[in-house]
Amino acid sequence: MKALIIAAHGSRKKESNLEVASLAARVLEKAKGSFEKVEYAFLQFADPLLEMRIDELVQKGATKIVIFPFFIGSGSHTLVDMPELIKKVQLTYQHVEFKLTRHLGKIEAIEDIIIHEVMS
Repeated sequence: MKALIIAAHGSRKKESNLEVASLAARVLEKAKGSFEKVEYAFLQFADPLLEMRIDELVQKGATKIVIFPFFIGSGSHTLVDMPELIKKVQLTYQHVEFKLTRHLGKIEAIEDIIIHEVMS
């Protein structure tokens, strides 16, 4: 099974975390055929934490997990925490392929999204 995890910071505000859950559901609808599962996870302040979500997906049969960091800037979560976590889980789940993508702010098309939003 191929799975995608949208990994966000996490918030003490439930509404913020629900936005990420809603985004994952919308991505699943648009990614049908590419991913069997699209989930969300957080780095702190909210459940499920990223490592817990990875464990859950592996237990459900995931053989490839793509992790998309839903972060604007290059901070410690994107530069240190997530790469270290991927190294750790790769040692535990050697049969699973893990891919950590660029974070949202590094995607070249982000400026098009911003211009589209402000011109509407």
